[in-house]
Amino acid sequence: MPVSEIQRTDLINSLVEVLGEERTETLMQCILPEGRDQLATKDDLKRLELATKDDLKRLEFATKDDLKALEITLRGEFRDEFAQLRIEFAEFKSEIRTEMAKQTRYFTFMLIGFMITIWATMIPIALAT
Repeated sequence: MPVSEIQRTDLINSLVEVLGEERTETLMQCILPEGRDQLATKDDLKRLELATKDDLKRLEFATKDDLKALEITLRGEFRDEFAQLRIEFAEFKSEIRTEMAKQTRYFTFMLIGFMITIWATMIPIALAT
């Protein structure tokens, strides 16, 4: 049996007298944390049931040929996507190799410059002794 707004208000007022306003508010939030407007009604459930039945009926009309056509379409799309990923990965791999080659040349020239500087410093010292 649904509770009227008058009965609900009377209950709240009685609880305020016994528990106090803060505790009553806490209790009421625990009973209906989202409010009564968030509760599903029988009509809501009936609409959901009908919508679900409609969805299931639509699925029944999907034949094996429809599903096979969908499978073929999806396989084609995945094949195209994988091909594109392979191309992009190959380009990325090429970029990485190019950058690593540049870095290797840079460090090689830096090492040669460092070695020449050390030798230029050490040769006069060795000749003087």
